[in-house]
Amino acid sequence: MIKQNIFRIVLFFSFPSILWAQEPDPFFTDKMAQQESSRFLKKTAFAETESYADYDLIYQRMEWEVDPAVSFISGEITSYFKSQQTNLTEIEFDLHAEMIVDSITQKGQPINFSRNKNRISIQLHETLSKGQTDSLSVFYQGEPPSTGFGSFTIGTHNQTPVLWTLSEPYGAMEWWPCKQSLADKIDSIDVIVTTPEPYRTASNGILVSEKVTAGKRTMHWKHRYPIATYLVAIAVTNYADYSDSLATEDGREIEILNFVYPENEAKAKTETPVTAEIMALFNELIGEYPFANEKYGHAQFGWGGGMEHQTMSFMGSFGFELVAHELAHQWFGNYITLGSWQDIWLNEGFATYLSGLTYENMLDGVWWPRWKRLNHNRITSEPGGSVFVEDTTSVSRTFSSRLSYSKGAYLLHMLRWVLGDEPFFNAIRNYFSDPEVANGFARTSQLIKHFETAGDTTLSEFFNDWFYGEGFPVYSAEFSQTDAQNLQITLSQTPSHNSVDFFEMPVPVRVYNTQKTDSANFRIMHTENNQQFQVQPGFIVSEIKIDPDYWLISQTAEVVNLQLTENPETIIVSPNPFVNEVSIILNGNQSILKTRIFSAAGKLLNQFDENQTTLNLSNLSQGIYILKIETSEKTTERIIVKY
Repeated sequence: MIKQNIFRIVLFFSFPSILWAQEPDPFFTDKMAQQESSRFLKKTAFAETESYADYDLIYQRMEWEVDPAVSFISGEITSYFKSQQTNLTEIEFDLHAEMIVDSITQKGQPINFSRNKNRISIQLHETLSKGQTDSLSVFYQGEPPSTGFGSFTIGTHNQTPVLWTLSEPYGAMEWWPCKQSLADKIDSIDVIVTTPEPYRTASNGILVSEKVTAGKRTMHWKHRYPIATYLVAIAVTNYADYSDSLATEDGREIEILNFVYPENEAKAKTETPVTAEIMALFNELIGEYPFANEKYGHAQFGWGGGMEHQTMSFMGSFGFELVAHELAHQWFGNYITLGSWQDIWLNEGFATYLSGLTYENMLDGVWWPRWKRLNHNRITSEPGGSVFVEDTTSVSRTFSSRLSYSKGAYLLHMLRWVLGDEPFFNAIRNYFSDPEVANGFARTSQLIKHFETAGDTTLSEFFNDWFYGEGFPVYSAEFSQTDAQNLQITLSQTPSHNSVDFFEMPVPVRVYNTQKTDSANFRIMHTENNQQFQVQPGFIVSEIKIDPDYWLISQTAEVVNLQLTENPETIIVSPNPFVNEVSIILNGNQSILKTRIFSAAGKLLNQFDENQTTLNLSNLSQGIYILKIETSEKTTERIIVKY
């Protein structure tokens, strides 16, 4: 278990004890996924075209005028681009059909353009050869359309107008002409926003200037890192601002700038300082915050969750886990961005796991077991589902809290168990610093190479089972012992889904004596069913637990002490897994008082008569269930699997 000393980096501010933070919210991941899927609605029909490969965006200057009380925007977008074709005569931008283009100019002269649905086709003044650069400006205006939760939204707080944008994944075109792509980041941007004087604008990068002239305020933000289109954002209201900061070991200071509603400023100042502590941890685990030369920050907005806009996350609140999740995205999601929505786990699985690592390494680690248990139970509540997203047009699948977030996070956790802490974190650091993906886009195959190199192994079977495959192993074990130094364990598994024949994994096993005063841990490499292992605990074992610390996505159906098989309390459930029926076999003089079947989530599904030993479960769908058997001697629970 890695334990980092995050206090080697000095924090230059006063902060309350981090123990104020809440325990992990059992519904946090579900709420995050629901919020993020809502902004994906009505936008999945967007598809990139080959024209996107025609040119590379070098720079964009966005000049906007907005009033947070009015759903309207006017602007001038100036784009510098480099030809990627031998003869480039036309480029295209995305802009919703409801937005009005007043004119487009090149070198100060109007140029011809046409529109087809949500696309602008622009005829260049002259043909560009490969590698040649040019620029043009688009003048436009309109009321952005409202889809889902809206890419361009106005509301109020404390009776004051507020405006914000939220473009993930393809909503940017609803409020500005852009190139929506998961292949080309804008190398550099300037954001210049003019508003009525009472309002202030939060955006990406560094605040260069803030000027008030003739009743209007203009704020200029400069960002000099590559940025994906969907991460460009503005938020406008009567913001108050303050800064926390993190000083690094070499004497630099990273600013954490907070734009908050004035009525929430006092409370926010007690909540946001933990951001620097979390950043210090991520710096040590992964590598320095990738935009350290500019800033990190928060802008409060009128939405229930958060959105990881580059260098300034928009936040509905400042809870510990939300702060950690959005900050983690600056490394994984922003600096390294998913190259396809099929690989959404590269954004959301990483952010979810890094949030978990804050529970492991902070707050005295007290909430780390609970975080693991909550995510483990969410994943195993259903028998199937892969991390890989086969159908990105399905909003519910793409933003599945169970698969893209929790199982994606646990895929990383299991890799850590398989490889060990040092190779695992070396692989993460090497992936973060890989020039092929740094400030760019990544696919899962590029990440796998770093894990294989750091672990000096091949991970093809692991990813076939856990990334592309569905489900998880349900373990059963038997054990017997001749003396303190000779314990034999026989281990079997049943996959919960037929897409995987067998999960070859090192399995953690803990053994206890009768009083649980002695215990020992073993790592056994499980490669086949009914596999036998000889271990030396040094004491007589009365109980075995498989994966007690939640390293694996798995369930345990039954662990049987063979030396107690004649004990009248022993209960056998067979067959397991089953197709239609299971039988309950009792040794001794026990009698069944009550038998109940529950879903994996704990919902009562059926109850059977007294002394009924054959249970017809044909009405159940494929999955995992809990069978609770109450006898005259005791109550026993068994996990059973239906094919």
